Order: sequence, then C-alpha cells, then structure tokens
Amino acid sequence: MTTTTRQAASARGLTKTYGRGDAQVHALRGVDLDLPRGRFTAIMGPSGSGKSTLMHCLAGLDQAGGGTVTVAGIDLGSLDDDALTIFRREHVGFVFQSFNLLPMLTAGENIMLPLELGSRRIDDAARERVHTLADTLGVADRLGHRPAELSGGQQQRVAIARALVTQPDLLFADEPTGNLDSTTSAEVLDHLRRSARELGQTVVMVTHERDAAAYADDVVTMQDGRIV
Repeated sequence: MTTTTRQAASARGLTKTYGRGDAQVHALRGVDLDLPRGRFTAIMGPSGSGKSTLMHCLAGLDQAGGGTVTVAGIDLGSLDDDALTIFRREHVGFVFQSFNLLPMLTAGENIMLPLELGSRRIDDAARERVHTLADTLGVADRLGHRPAELSGGQQQRVAIARALVTQPDLLFADEPTGNLDSTTSAEVLDHLRRSARELGQTVVMVTHERDAAAYADDVVTMQDGRIV
C-alpha cells in the first residue's frame, strides 16, 4: 500500500483564523496530520485548543484558511458547496454529544435514515448491515423502540450505528460521552473502539477527557492551534 492509501485522511499546513485586528483568533496554526485507516484516533485538548476546528475542517463542515485537507483521495478545497454536501453524505459519518435521533422514528428507522436520504437502495444487504451493526453495538433487541424508550447509552449506540450504516471513510465523534454517566460512557467508548477493531472503521473522536482518549489507538493532543 502507498502512503496515500494507508491514510483515511490527511491535513497539510492547515490554518484557520477567526476575526480581525485585536479580536483575531488563530484557531489552527499550520497543522499536519495523518489519520490511518481502520484506527481509532482521539484528538484532545482544552477548550480553545483548536480540536473542534480541526475536526470541522477534516469533515468538510468548515473551510480552512490555508493548507489542504484530503479525505478518501479527494481534495476538499476543490469542492463547491453542493459537492461538499454530497461528499459528507457519502464519505463521512457523525456522532454528536446530543444523539440527534428523530423522536418519531424507531431505532431501526433512525439507523436506516441516512440510506433513505441518500436515495440508496434499501435491499436485503442493507437490512443485513443494519442488523449486524445493531448486534455489534448491543441494540438489536431495541430496533422497534423509539428514542424516548431508550436509555442515553442505547440512544448513543443507535446514533453510532446510524453513522456507520453508509460505511463512511471517516466516523467523527464530537464529545460523544458528554451527556452520559461514567459507566455508560465506558460502554459507548468500548463500542467505538470495537467499530475500529472489528468493523475496520476509521474513527476520529474529539474530547477533552483523558479517560475517554485512553480508549483510542492513537492520541493527538492540541494546544493553541498546534499539535503538541
């Protein structure tokens, strides 16, 4: 494998500045980073370190001021807004602190939703993938329940399954345990680790918690817009 194919994503010379004059904030200061395929990487640092900005640039949610971001061999700087929307739908999965499940849908329907939004064919293979993910994440017996009938940990595991169902090149988890107690947090983090080790998924988690970062294969620490 070449260096390019071994990496799910890479950043080179990444810069991002907000504001002007005395109010100017340098969120990213020349960041270089490679994210290996099939590994669980934690990006950690205190508030204001630049970790969330880095995630947003890697995910195509925000545009860097300088440098390049490449995901699945695609230079994100070459894409317009419409192409970025399609890119995110086809190549990136997201898990958020607040779960973001649709309350009127069952757990199974929430997991299937990205396939329907992407106009993908819902065939036997897709349904089998949903059940495989649900089984791996421990929610196979909850697919017929709505979010209000699930615990916080179960909701987050459904959200992880939803993010994985399209087989994205990158799964981003933004402070995924922020609304969970310590026991449930450990369960969710273990499932993220299993997603990398058993499903071959590339997982990138943003966190400020050392205990959470300890579950990752690789830890990237940021401070003042730089990797330290």
